[in-house]
Amino acid sequence: MSTSRNDISKLIERIRKSNSILDTIKPSLFESVVAEAITRNNKLLEINKNTFESLDFVGKYRDQLGKINSFAIETKQLQKAVEASQIHSLAVKAAQLNIDKSYLITNSKFTNAAIEAAKPYKSRLELIDRTGLNSLIEQYHVDKGLFTNSIASQIAALQLNSVLRLENPEPSIIDSLDPYELPIDEDEKSSLIIVDRLPFRLLSKILSNPSDIRNITPRQFEEFIAELLSVLGFKDVILTPRSGDGGKDVIASHSIQGIPLIFYFECKKYAEGNKIQLDTMRSLLGTVAHDSRKVNKGILVTTSTFTKGCKEFILAESRLDGKDYDGVLGWVDELRKKI
Repeated sequence: MSTSRNDISKLIERIRKSNSILDTIKPSLFESVVAEAITRNNKLLEINKNTFESLDFVGKYRDQLGKINSFAIETKQLQKAVEASQIHSLAVKAAQLNIDKSYLITNSKFTNAAIEAAKPYKSRLELIDRTGLNSLIEQYHVDKGLFTNSIASQIAALQLNSVLRLENPEPSIIDSLDPYELPIDEDEKSSLIIVDRLPFRLLSKILSNPSDIRNITPRQFEEFIAELLSVLGFKDVILTPRSGDGGKDVIASHSIQGIPLIFYFECKKYAEGNKIQLDTMRSLLGTVAHDSRKVNKGILVTTSTFTKGCKEFILAESRLDGKDYDGVLGWVDELRKKI
């Protein structure tokens, strides 16, 4: 039976009140508690159980400065102190995966030899004993309160409180929010999805398995492209309402050689064999040509491909570009390189 993130959050609160629980929970739950506590105040992009021996989790997160980092976590739920040999083992495994930061976390303590063994790795390896873990759990509690109140404030600004009932926000309610399942209209869902880290769920899903981009809904595809563009460095990214967008699903700006340019992105989530037709490209060109914002380029993004006529039209028209399925996966690869 799987354990949800909300379950882990509740368990952390129980541990905070009764620290002895750390010694009695199953190793798998101990791992999950540690992973949740240590990644809470970052924007988590990805976390996975690792196949390498001695590494419990590996993942990626965006820190508070916006930098994307890789991390590894090894846990030791022991009745005795962690030895130096276990420090060396973690360092070797982390080096094989080119990890930015590794954590070895225990409910016990470290021998003096283990502490000395970690010193050569400096900022790339951190040892956290029971006292440090208790501090993480306490900080988790504080950060979670700040996070949920911040999210509740942003949601209140969207005037959705009557639906979400978040006047007195509960952390478990905030964490379990799924915009796609709420009884609100599409414009409200779009607004809610851009709140803080909610889009990272979808971004993480596609990063883990790029082919899943063909299994999401058309609106999710638009949301994914908006978030992807934001991470890739586009500015002022706007996801337009679902209807009435006039052929522009995402609006964004980007500077090329210091010159600010405005782009319109029209997203077409089509089946593999349903190619983009020439009329669609002509319509996008009309949107670009007649918009009052002096748009520089329109880009049609699709999970399918373009007809021969479309490709020739794009090559002949400097104000147009296209990204087919392979092109979108190229964007995903570009993001992986940034990571």
